[in-house]
Amino acid sequence: MTDKQYAVRRLTPKECERLQSLPDGWTLIDHKSCSDASRYKALGNSIALPFWEYLARRICALYERPATMGSLFDGIGGFPLAFERAGAKAVWASEIEEFPIAVTKLHFPEERSIE
Repeated sequence: MTDKQYAVRRLTPKECERLQSLPDGWTLIDHKSCSDASRYKALGNSIALPFWEYLARRICALYERPATMGSLFDGIGGFPLAFERAGAKAVWASEIEEFPIAVTKLHFPEERSIE
């Protein structure tokens, strides 16, 4: 047997997004300037959404009014996305790195996200 039979293929950024339950192309902010390395780093530092969506649904069920959420360390918009999928409204998000800020701003209107 050759070594080639045991080679492991690198996941694409799209496959990494799907593993974390993010929409396809979530981290693709610009086809020309967006590197796969930036996307891999952001996805590696992000969260898998299924648990957080479950928790958000449980939290939202306890409120008698529509829930809102704010995120201090937002990453690439995972927490706002999970809470919005659960029926809450993300009112602000914060991040310190340039690429995650760009991803969040792409998916959430400017007036609802801050740096």
